[in-house]
Amino acid sequence: MSKVKNVLGMAMVGLFAFVPFLNVSALTEYTLNDWNTEGFGSATAVSDNITNIKGNETATEGMFYGPVSKKSNAKLVDGITEEVYIELNQDTMANSELFELTMSLDDTSENYVTEGVVMTQKVGDEYVLTAGWAPEFKATITEDGVYTYRYSASLDEEGNTIFEFTVLKWDEVIGTTGQINMGKTAADNIRSIWFCNVQVANGINVYTTLPEKPSEEIPVEPVEPTEPSEEVTTPDSESTIEEQNPETSDSIILTVGMLVTSLTLVGFGIKALKKRA
Repeated sequence: MSKVKNVLGMAMVGLFAFVPFLNVSALTEYTLNDWNTEGFGSATAVSDNITNIKGNETATEGMFYGPVSKKSNAKLVDGITEEVYIELNQDTMANSELFELTMSLDDTSENYVTEGVVMTQKVGDEYVLTAGWAPEFKATITEDGVYTYRYSASLDEEGNTIFEFTVLKWDEVIGTTGQINMGKTAADNIRSIWFCNVQVANGINVYTTLPEKPSEEIPVEPVEPTEPSEEVTTPDSESTIEEQNPETSDSIILTVGMLVTSLTLVGFGIKALKKRA
């Protein structure tokens, strides 16, 4: 038994030693304080989990700059994955309004080298996503909700920078650029996540953490209970009588027992009289 305990103990130690490595690539959480607004629009707290982001009131070369974050320091050689959770809402975004989000990369000297701008524009009752660096990409969203804007970047075997953008609704992929070869950019690390152009009067709500996916359980309608029918049974055996009235059956058994005892005593009395005779 002691050997079994020792083996189990070693297994548990090994498991807990491995667990920390599961979160090495934890995603960056962008809170209110992580968005720089000095000359870059505004960021206002809606709740502990929601920040409303707006662009500058005046344009710079046609861009209404919004907040920028340099919180992440992920390295390209390790693979970069950044997610921003954005709410799309028909009530707060008018037709033709748009915003642009980009992830840019630096070289080892902190010089800008490349980026991937993605534009989201409201067209009628839909939201259309496009990207100039991935001309074949187009994603159309037809439902309001909080969507994941995911950027990925890595190096291939030849040292080329590979970019990919994906938009998701929880775990469902709505659209993706696929892996786009940006060439040998000399990129080393992430430079920033930037709402480089926000032309939405009400601003856009950005979530720090993605809300939980609603349960897909199908509701069951309650069924009204029916009154049980009263069954009338006619006892046809002793067992039926006993089941229906246990008190009556007990008294019958007691009576029969007393009768048997009496008959036995009478029998002994008759034998005794015969012997005397």
